[in-house]
Parts: sequence; structure tokens; C-alpha cells
Amino acid sequence: MNNKKIIWISSYPKSGNTWMRYLLANYFYNLSKKFDPQIIKNIEKFQIDYNLKKNLFQKEDLGKYPYNISKYWIKSQEKIKIENGNTVFFKNHNALVSINNNEFTNESLSLAAIYIVRDPRDVVVSYAKYRNLSYDQTIENLISKNLFYVRSKDDPYNIEILGSWKFHYNSWKNGLPSLPRIIVKYEDLLNDCYFYFLNVISFLSKVLNFSINKEQISNSVEYSSFEKLKNYERNNNYFENTGNNKFFRKGVSRDWVNELTKEQIKKIENEFSNEMDFLGYN
Repeated sequence: MNNKKIIWISSYPKSGNTWMRYLLANYFYNLSKKFDPQIIKNIEKFQIDYNLKKNLFQKEDLGKYPYNISKYWIKSQEKIKIENGNTVFFKNHNALVSINNNEFTNESLSLAAIYIVRDPRDVVVSYAKYRNLSYDQTIENLISKNLFYVRSKDDPYNIEILGSWKFHYNSWKNGLPSLPRIIVKYEDLLNDCYFYFLNVISFLSKVLNFSINKEQISNSVEYSSFEKLKNYERNNNYFENTGNNKFFRKGVSRDWVNELTKEQIKKIENEFSNEMDFLGYN
């Protein structure tokens, strides 16, 4: 019996994860064929199981030991109830990491992964503005030699383990060798969203064995446009925004050219030269 359940939509923060979720949610779940900002709720963020939080976390002091969250990753995935099929999409920003022999996921529970990568220089700008951090502090996080975590201000158990941009990217690129995966560049989606989203749907069609609907791809691209989402946020409180600044800020590439100093740019490029060369970020 095949018990594989999860298709991961993974990325470093502020790299296009939300955009990919909108594209996928519009393709698979938008029956009304119109712009629906709520459609993304069909693809939720991976969370620790509620009953595990309630029953087991009472003994955990996560203020002191946030990495103890790793003990509950696999247990939570094993408890996932799948409705209307045998797979589920989950967003996450965790590195594909193992902590104290506790894996983030494994090949028996995971069916595939979609990883969205973005030029780390632009990640610095977008993440710093979203989190009200300095560029220097954000760069130090991105090049960190150690794992570090981010925690939701609304839920102390909503903890994501990141590590450096390089570590994060390589973990999803090379981890779990048998796991089918596709890596999508944010900049490619900007340049030709239809073509590169078609690549994603083609990948998923092989994993899930379905026929591609090109009209639905066109609709998904239209309903997921950055301008539509930005206009929605301008007139509403965007429900996924946990920061103090706008979630949909610019949606561009090479914003770093006018934002970062030569020293800051050099620091990023020196640290990530191999990965940036491979991805064409030069």
C-alpha cells in the first residue's frame, strides 16, 4: 500500500512560495474560474498536529529549546488525514534537515517537492523590509554557519528551522535522493509565468497521473497575478500577512541593485558563488 501523502512547496522566506501556492490552488481548486484571494487556503502551511501540541508540548520548554520541535515533525505527518484523494500540498520554509536524528520528512511520507529559489540578493531586500530588519542583519542570517529558526508571533509552536540560504537550497536540491522534485526560479516565473508553471504542472502530472489542462494553466496565471493580489491587499487586510509591512511589495527581480551597498553585495556573492553561478545569478 502506498502511504506517501505530501507534496511539499518549499522555499526560503520571501522567494515566491505564496505565488506558487496561488498558481497551484487556482489550477486544482478554482472551480468558479474567477479571482479568489481565499483560494490559497486550500494549500496550508505545514503545522505540528494540534493534539501533539496539546498533549505533548506541555512538557517542552520551547522558549529554551526551540529545536525540540523536530521530535514532532514525522509524528505530525503520520497523523495527517487525507480527504478527496491520497495526497496533500503543504507549504513550508523549513530546510530539509535532521536534528538529533529527527528528520523533517522522509521518503515514505513525501511524494514530491516543488522548490522555489530566488536570487539571495533580492531575498535580503524583500525579507529585511518585511521583517523590519537591517540589510546587514538579514545578510548575517542568510550566510549563517549555524541553523536558526523563526517563530510565529501568534503561535509559539509554529517554528521553522532555516539555516543559511545556501544550506536551505542544497538541502532540498540534494536531500532524500529518491524524492521526485522540481526546482523553479522566481525570476523565471516573472519572465514567463505560463511556460514555467506549465513545467510544474507537467512534473505533477507524471507524479499524480493526470492530464494537463492548458486553459486552466492560463486561468491560474491570470488569477494569481501579482498586481491582482497587491490591489487586494491595498484594500483589505491580507489574511496571510503576519508582519507589519505589506506582503505584496514589488514582485520584481534585481531590486538589490539599488538597495544594497557594494560591500553587502560582495559579501553575499562570495558566500554563495557556486550556487549563484549554477543558477545563473551573476
